[in-house]
Amino acid sequence: MTVLGLPPSEIDALAMDDYWFWCEVAEREVQRRGERQQQLLDAI
Repeated sequence: MTVLGLPPSEIDALAMDDYWFWCEVAEREVQRRGERQQQLLDAI
């Protein structure tokens, strides 16, 4: 979740429902960045 800039102290303070929500958000962000990187590589 460091991808989202959440410091460890905030991650530790999350309730489980909130934790899984942010895990899903982080996963989508990682996928988005990977797709963007692939688009840039394909353009070369």
